[in-house]
Amino acid sequence: MLISELLTPRAARAHMSPLLSASALLHLAVAMSAGPALAAPRMGIETVRSWGYQLQQVDPAAIAATPYDLVVIDYARDGTAAGAFEPARVAQMQRKPDGQRRIVLAYLSIGEAEDYRFYWQRDWSVSPPDWLGAENPDWPGNYAVNYWDEAWQALILGAPGAYLDAIIASGFDGVYLDRIDAFDVPAPGVSRAQRMQLMSDFVVRIASYARQYRPGFIVVGQNGEELLDEPNYASTIDAVAKEDLFFGLAGDGKTNSNAELRASLRPLVRFQTTGKPVLLVEYLDTPQSIALARQKAAALGAPLFIGDRELDDVDTR
Repeated sequence: MLISELLTPRAARAHMSPLLSASALLHLAVAMSAGPALAAPRMGIETVRSWGYQLQQVDPAAIAATPYDLVVIDYARDGTAAGAFEPARVAQMQRKPDGQRRIVLAYLSIGEAEDYRFYWQRDWSVSPPDWLGAENPDWPGNYAVNYWDEAWQALILGAPGAYLDAIIASGFDGVYLDRIDAFDVPAPGVSRAQRMQLMSDFVVRIASYARQYRPGFIVVGQNGEELLDEPNYASTIDAVAKEDLFFGLAGDGKTNSNAELRASLRPLVRFQTTGKPVLLVEYLDTPQSIALARQKAAALGAPLFIGDRELDDVDTR
């Protein structure tokens, strides 16, 4: 399908596939690559060709046995400070079976609070702090936050017991930041544009802080690809991860529309043309959808991980 065909009214395209073909993705990527260049990429993560993603039931030996160039895991076995992976276990996971180095990133949600984390206080359920919002109906135990609030940010960084500081001390190569797209959660008196800028500022602060102590510390942002139009954000992060690019926006296994695909591809491809990688995550379980997702990801040159939403198995499907 050519770009001109994508712009044809839906009625005239009723016979066409609801998902762009691999060749059309390549044409679309080229067409979308025009525009101001972003900052040059840092070395390291752009060499990644495969990756794994597991947040539950992480076994360091199983992680070490995988062939992946990059792995994202939770920083702790159970979300608690006591369950944090020791530097020796992190180092074990950073080595591939052939002895080569692997990048290991710690998952870190910065746009929501999680009630199973070490920072959570029991009395918040009856007397929440001002920055804590409503529970996410799709993910029980996760709560909206005013992520620009200094009290929330103090839990994330700036002290030996803070979340990011613990990750740095454990020897992780970087962080994989989730709920970047929390700027879509309304907040009284704060416009969406302001929320986007505040998220960009927060990510830049996280990266700057970590790199003071660990030069070359890697920062990956998951979703929220609209924020890639903000130059400071795009130049600060080392890679972007995207969930559900091809499937899943209307329900697991359901094909995304061409309009939804184009909306995400525009900022992703522009970012990718700077030499920084785009990592893809799809949650699929049928041979047909898995094969199609792999074909599309290969056309984009984007490493793909396929699993279930529980993320309890590091083996891609």
